Amino acid sequence: MEHKRNSMKKVSDYIVSFAYLYSSFVCFDKSIDLWETKRYLAIIILLCGTLSFIAVFRFSIAKMIYYLKKKLLKNEKK
Repeated sequence: MEHKRNSMKKVSDYIVSFAYLYSSFVCFDKSIDLWETKRYLAIIILLCGTLSFIAVFRFSIAKMIYYLKKKLLKNEKK
């Protein structure tokens, strides 16, 4: 039963990652459309799209942060 729960979690993580990627592309497209007329709104939407794009890599970023924390704590104990 545990194996099935983990595979379902992976599927849901892929779906959420795809949703973040799709929303970032929609934000980028809307930002391009608004760039000439409403520049401040376009910058805000561009920022939201960038954050959404970064969220696609949230697991890789978390692994990197845990690795760095582990290295720093290991060096601190010496």
